[in-house]
Parts: sequence; structure tokens; C-alpha cells
Amino acid sequence: MPTKVLVTGATGAVGSHLARRLLKDGAQVRALVRDPARAAALLPAGIHLAQGDLTDPTAVRAALDGVEQAFVLLAEDAGAAVAEALHDAAGRGPQRLVLLSAAAPPAPADPAADNPLFRKHRQGEAVLAATGRPVTVLRPGPFASLARQWIPAVRGAGVIGAVHPDLALPVIDPRDIADVAAAVLLGADAGPGPLVLSGPQALDTPERVRILAEVTGRPLTVRRLSAEAWVRLVGARLPEAYARALLGVEEYLRRVPPPLVATVEEITGRPARTFRGWVEDHAAEFLQTGSRAG
Repeated sequence: MPTKVLVTGATGAVGSHLARRLLKDGAQVRALVRDPARAAALLPAGIHLAQGDLTDPTAVRAALDGVEQAFVLLAEDAGAAVAEALHDAAGRGPQRLVLLSAAAPPAPADPAADNPLFRKHRQGEAVLAATGRPVTVLRPGPFASLARQWIPAVRGAGVIGAVHPDLALPVIDPRDIADVAAAVLLGADAGPGPLVLSGPQALDTPERVRILAEVTGRPLTVRRLSAEAWVRLVGARLPEAYARALLGVEEYLRRVPPPLVATVEEITGRPARTFRGWVEDHAAEFLQTGSRAG
């Protein structure tokens, strides 16, 4: 019988690719989505759409009913509704969870631990572990798709602002995260402990911008900005509190650089995708309206 899998966040960068990959590999896929009409336009036929919010325990409980595996994205409640639904299920529902998390400094050992983004991931890992279900935690580095924040600059004046342009990050293609999740959900041996994931190369902002310029054919430059100038720059698309939290993450990564690891290849049997490859596959988004998958 096909494995029955619930995918949360199925219209996002990781979840959309994961749902497609699982369906292609023969799984029965259920996706918990807020807007089924929108999801139906983004996802292939064959994926069962369950309507509900990831922070609503009743909706989550219904979505989990009958599935054998579940991919969990952390919402604003840091997994509390998922944990409540699993406790209420009293042993029924998924027997394995794959949690999309991120590395975070331990509290209170590091002042950076108080960052709200770090807190959410620590709390999410803890509350799902407390359910007693086997949980495989994925801790990827920064996504290659963060380059989408530069779309206005690429279409406009060609000047990309950064507070820490010299910060080198092994950015990872979200599709690689999804491929690792799919392999684990379908039975791959992930071994003990969290799976730390990275792309194949650490690149600073000028290096990534150079690749973006080469692929798109647009002349691009990088300008160092103060933290306050950057918060103002992104104010139209990011709440101030979230923008400042992102800068806090960057400050931490300057002190504790994310590792370069081969986990993607070890789990999937092929090398991790490059940042250049991600840009080539999404170049249309930077030049005109295009698909946002991955």
C-alpha cells in the first residue's frame, strides 16, 4: 500500500516541491492548506487538499487522521497545535514526523538565543519531541531563495544593499531540503540526531550577486548599509520586528558560521544543488513575473 503522508506548508518553497516529489514517488499525499482554491492552482492533481490553519488543533487533528507520516512546518505557535493534535490522537495518526527547523543557539548560554526566530525553532523541536512520536529534525542553513529579496533591485537600479555583505553562507536550494524530507518520509535511514543541511559552497553577498548578474544579464552592485538603513529599505515588505530579527540571526552567523556539510548527498545519493543552479532555474522571476515554486 502507498505511504500516506501529510504535508504542511505545501504551497511554500519546500512544501510544494516535497508534495510533488512524494506524489511522483507513489505516496498518497494530503496537504493542509488555508486556501484550497489557491493551492489547487499551484499543486498537481492527485494531492488531497485539507482545509485548515496550522495553528488550529481541530483542523490539524482532522488532517493527521489516517496518515502514516507527516512533514511539519513551524507556524507562529511553534508547533503547539500540532503537538496538541498528536496528544489528542492517543497513538493514532502519523508514526513518524519530519520537522523543518533550523540551528539555534542554546538558551540561556548565548544572548542571541533570545531572538524570536531562534526561540520558535527551539520551542518547536521541544514540543514535538514531547509528543513521543519519532521526529527527524531538519536544520538547513539559509535558503538560496532568500535572493528573491533582491528582485526589486534587479528590476530597478541594480544596487543591492546588505548590512553584512562579507558574511559567507552555504545557502541551500529549498528543493534539496524537500528531497531529503521525502527520502526520510519514504523510509531512508536518517540516523540519530538532527540532520544539518547546507548547500555545496559558502558564498558571501558579492559572490551571490555576481552569479545573479551573470545569469540575468543585469549589471548589479552591492552597497553596504547600516542596520537602520536596511530596516527602512525592506519596510515595505517586512515588518520591522521581523527585519530586526533577521539581522540578529546574521549577527549570530558572523560569530558562529553555519557548517558546510554533505548531508544532502548522503541522504539523496546526489550532490546538493548550487546557488547558480537555483538562479538559473528561477531567472524569470528576477526579470518578469514568474513562478515561485522552490
